[in-house]
Amino acid sequence: MLWWRENLATGIKRIDDQHKGIFEKTEKVLSLDSSSDKKAVNDTFIFLMNYCVNHFSEEEQAMLEYGYKDFKHHREQHSYFIEELYKIHTDVKTNGINEDALDSLKVLVINWLANHISEEDKKFAGSIN
Repeated sequence: MLWWRENLATGIKRIDDQHKGIFEKTEKVLSLDSSSDKKAVNDTFIFLMNYCVNHFSEEEQAMLEYGYKDFKHHREQHSYFIEELYKIHTDVKTNGINEDALDSLKVLVINWLANHISEEDKKFAGSIN
């Protein structure tokens, strides 16, 4: 299980609170399997997409406010995550709930939490602190 650690904090309360929230919801994502009901899987995708839209918007707004020099690169990473999430969701809608798609979702979310927040978001935080 991935756990929130204070060393992941950016120092921007609203962003840190959102990061903590996604860590709390990760257990639901990791518990999905091919026997999960359609509603649970669909609800997970809806949650993740809503989270991304809201969180990425807040984060990008903060980057613009602080004049973050790597804004474009960071925004491209956000777009990549959303595109991959959409591809996986499309796969599930087209081919039904399947382990390959759910494994792809789990890897995407784990990589995001383990790498993006700890590296890219920390770079942003370091540039403003």
